[in-house]
Amino acid sequence: MNYRIASLIISLLLVLASCQKEVPLAPIKTVTVSDFPNALGSTWVYHVIDSLQPIDPNKPEIKIDTVTTTIDRHTTIQELGLEATVWTYQLRNRAFPIKLVEINGNTVYLYWNYGVDSTGQFTFFGKIGLVFPFDYRDTWQTGGFVSGDKTTVIDTIALRLPTALYPKVYVLKNERRTSIESDKRIMTLWFVPKLGIVKIHSHEEHAQSVGDTTWIMVDHNNPNF
Repeated sequence: MNYRIASLIISLLLVLASCQKEVPLAPIKTVTVSDFPNALGSTWVYHVIDSLQPIDPNKPEIKIDTVTTTIDRHTTIQELGLEATVWTYQLRNRAFPIKLVEINGNTVYLYWNYGVDSTGQFTFFGKIGLVFPFDYRDTWQTGGFVSGDKTTVIDTIALRLPTALYPKVYVLKNERRTSIESDKRIMTLWFVPKLGIVKIHSHEEHAQSVGDTTWIMVDHNNPNF
């Protein structure tokens, strides 16, 4: 009798143990803000194909270039209370306007474009917000009620680039939110922790222009990767 009871108890424990293995664990947040490379002297080289053009019935203008991006200094813009690193984009034939990266706590803001208004003040647009830590299927929004952006980690993949095969690349879909109906941007970012953004595809629609831009990393010099 005791033997049968002991056998039943052992069987029950084994069943419970096997059931526990089926319970999904909470995802581990494997990517933290420290995985976003922001060290002075870091350099990335991208092959860029750009078809963004003024809306016109003629055939689209395709521009192909090589862009070198270097983090060359820190800066402070008093008017915005912004402390950031300056990422200078150098095309083959001309210097591209600087880009700024601001890290505020666990959020990284990439200022995709900027301009200067009539008073000489900086005006930023196209800001992208990456909120850490994150993992597959995480989603977040940054910015205000009227404008900002929404990002979702839509996949993790292996990606082969001219530099190497990267076994775990996070694919992020970023959508710009704005009150202007004709102003749209959907951007896909391929991110490798410690290395950075290795590929970008952006589709943009504005009142004056429409088109796609693709960036593919072909070389890098990153001291922390």
